Amino acid sequence: MDAAVALAPLPEQSGTVTIASGDKVALRRALPQDVAQAHRWLAESDLTPTWVGPPWFTERPIPTLEQFLMRFPRHCFDGSRPFDGRALVLSTAEEDAGILVWRRVDLMRDLVELEIWLAAARFCRHGIAAEALELACSWLQSNCGVNRFLLRPSRRNVRALRCARRAGFRETDLEPVDVLVRLGLDASAYRDVVMLFRILPIAWAAPAPRDQELCVFIDSEFSSLEAPALLSFGAASAEGETFYVEIEQTRPVAYSTFVEKNVLPLLGNLGTTRADAAEQFLRWLGAQADGRAVRLISDSGFDRWALAEMLGVEDPPEGARWQRAPVAYSEMDRLSQELRLRRHHALDDALALRCAVLGEPPSRRAATAAA
Repeated sequence: MDAAVALAPLPEQSGTVTIASGDKVALRRALPQDVAQAHRWLAESDLTPTWVGPPWFTERPIPTLEQFLMRFPRHCFDGSRPFDGRALVLSTAEEDAGILVWRRVDLMRDLVELEIWLAAARFCRHGIAAEALELACSWLQSNCGVNRFLLRPSRRNVRALRCARRAGFRETDLEPVDVLVRLGLDASAYRDVVMLFRILPIAWAAPAPRDQELCVFIDSEFSSLEAPALLSFGAASAEGETFYVEIEQTRPVAYSTFVEKNVLPLLGNLGTTRADAAEQFLRWLGAQADGRAVRLISDSGFDRWALAEMLGVEDPPEGARWQRAPVAYSEMDRLSQELRLRRHHALDDALALRCAVLGEPPSRRAATAAA
């Protein structure tokens, strides 16, 4: 197969895609046709009284379909904005058993909130929900670069508390109000909310030998940490080939003070449409891969977000996977100064990351491309 074709972006999903599987349950991406069923399981099942509505949860009424979609918008079911929220269907060997949703992946605070509900009481007491939570946390860490996870059930929901603790979540001893402020969370509808966290350690494995897999180091620049808009994207292969593009802004963008001072002066007014940038990157990546599998490596989950933002799809290109390399910010500063690279320029930072992981300085050709 031609390399450029093999590394084409995944098309909009029209069928089921399973992202993780365990002994008891598999997680598949929800589709638009799952919306009505997801709402019924939340609002009309024999488990509904255990989490919403009277007699025990009058402060959290049973949502109508319209209210459900306000909390879980359409993008949760079509994958168009995966870092803003995504729904998964819990599937057993025999049938679908429930829904798990991750809300906005907050890369700045390294946090994502999860919600889960089963389709019926007959699915309880089998460890299905606990395994689903563990699978989702592991998948989100390896695919989105987030390491801290939050559940916020009611203290009256004993089943939810038991399930969360079985999945490795633990209650914080901080005051809920303080946690809300620190993490930028909205207030819960429950009057007795319990804040349960799970934190996964960052795992790092060295890249595979170059003849088996192509390593490509990527970096991006964006408008702010709180509300990022993609500004530029850079890549450097293990062999020293480079790619760089700046993204044309089609709407007003609010820049942070840091970006105004450190990033904008390095841009070259080379704005390219997102679609053209995606096409150029895929063409370049396919040529570099030459039939090999590709590992896209970055030092931050923001670069994984940037990849999805630029390509306009949930997944990396077919034949490629993403991995985070936990290189310290101070080490990137040191390498940039030592190699005379422009810190906070997407291509130069990709070159610095390449050096940090491989222990090799940029080649002459790569350094010239970055100048």
